[in-house]
Amino acid sequence: MPLSKRELRQRFSQLNALMWEWHPIGVMEEPYWPRDEYECLVGPVLTMLQSGASQTEIASYLQAEIVEHFGLLAEHYDFTAVAAQVRSWFDRAWRD
Repeated sequence: MPLSKRELRQRFSQLNALMWEWHPIGVMEEPYWPRDEYECLVGPVLTMLQSGASQTEIASYLQAEIVEHFGLLAEHYDFTAVAAQVRSWFDRAWRD
């Protein structure tokens, strides 16, 4: 059964909040910084979660994005821990 727009917005919003907590580029404390900074990660990760991607696949995607898109060094991040957190959140909140 397809998800309603409301359910999709809820999932997106909740995952975006997790990305804000992680805040890999460290700008979320700035009150005037755009709150959509990590939305480029949220959509693809949400799609991965919904399609059953493994924690390893999610971690690999996040690492590639942080390095290639944001231009940051991978060794400063624990991608496995972040992937575990988002997988756990999704499984608790949204698995049928």
